Amino acid sequence: MTLRLWKPLACLALLAALAAGPSAPVTAGDGVSKHVTRRITLMTTQKAAMDVLTAMMAGRAVFDQGKARAARRQLIKSTSGIRKQFRKHRMDPRSHARPQIWTSWDDFEARAKSAEIAARALSTRSLPALRRTLPGLMQGCLSCHETYRRTPNSFTTH
Repeated sequence: MTLRLWKPLACLALLAALAAGPSAPVTAGDGVSKHVTRRITLMTTQKAAMDVLTAMMAGRAVFDQGKARAARRQLIKSTSGIRKQFRKHRMDPRSHARPQIWTSWDDFEARAKSAEIAARALSTRSLPALRRTLPGLMQGCLSCHETYRRTPNSFTTH
């Protein structure tokens, strides 16, 4: 297998492993931090958009330019909100954020900005263009999660 094919397949495998966990519903009235609820909603929205694009990239779904564009728009919107949603140091039992976010804020902010830039660079004009540009965003997400996200327990993920 060539290196050209190996990198996207490795990224897909990592993303599939992250997406495999079950999701728990989150409601604002459950007595926990509304800031954390907003962060979870933001990340869940990003995950849903990434699922649409990775399914197309992997051939599990037919490439649909309209759906791909909508997912891209959602990713641009949500990645641009990462820094705002994490600005306040709020923790509750549902949060998977590591406290290092706030002690290494400049690095976290740079990674969030990189994800936003990668989301804006996504090309949804064709399947080959998507396959060429999506791995950059996937790597940006994984890089931040490896550093600033605790491994979720078996009951909740986001």
